[in-house]
Amino acid sequence: MSETNTPVPTSPGAIAWCLLALLPVATAVGFDTAGARPQPITLGSNHRPGLAFDQYLVNLGQVPAQAEHRAFFAFTNTGSTPVRVTALHPSCGCLDPKLPKATWEPGERAVFSLRILATREPPGPKEYTVRVEYDDGKPRETLLRLKVNLPEQKLVISPKALIFYQNTPDPITRPITLSRHHIKRLSVLDVSTSSSIVQAAIGRDRIDANGQRTAEVLVTVGAVPPGKHQAFVEIATDDPDYPEVRVPVLVMGPAAAKSAARNAEKKR
Repeated sequence: MSETNTPVPTSPGAIAWCLLALLPVATAVGFDTAGARPQPITLGSNHRPGLAFDQYLVNLGQVPAQAEHRAFFAFTNTGSTPVRVTALHPSCGCLDPKLPKATWEPGERAVFSLRILATREPPGPKEYTVRVEYDDGKPRETLLRLKVNLPEQKLVISPKALIFYQNTPDPITRPITLSRHHIKRLSVLDVSTSSSIVQAAIGRDRIDANGQRTAEVLVTVGAVPPGKHQAFVEIATDDPDYPEVRVPVLVMGPAAAKSAARNAEKKR
């Protein structure tokens, strides 16, 4: 007796049911061929930078004419270890970055202050940076940016910074002059310095070739230790727009070898 072959249904509905029945098998085979499913990469806290700033760019926009402007960058130690700031590198000598201390504990929050000495800068839009180097168990760095549009300054300071090359103990004195546009006189009320190696005193008022009256501050540097020294001359004036002006001073002392030889000669 011969077998009777039953025809396979070929209607569209039957084909769809067959494909649905085979789908779990095909899916399992596909995953088995491709391997295990990829898992999301979870970084431990020791892999993330410790310092997180609220913003890495501050835009002050157009600012009024005055001696200084400030920007503030808030940050938090989001790591699990203390963070120690090791260096601040401003892109311009007109910037004065300040931190209240160098080390922050996990979860501690603080504010980074950046001062612009505007009297040193020509008018127009500016962009500055400060590179912050720190250590949270490994050396790291981050870049902060500051944008500002500076107006033309009403106060003229000359020079905008002082540099002394002091290789002998003989004192060197240099003047700083201040003049104000559109007023007859600017008075210096007081002067001080941020370092004992730099001395400052109020000089005499003078009248320049254009008939402009100028105030004068005399800065003196005597014997200094070897190496490079940085300081500020702080000048208080009677101008309400410029009540305090800071002028940077860089002092290059003698080389260490020359200083040692000079001391040896004195002892003979």
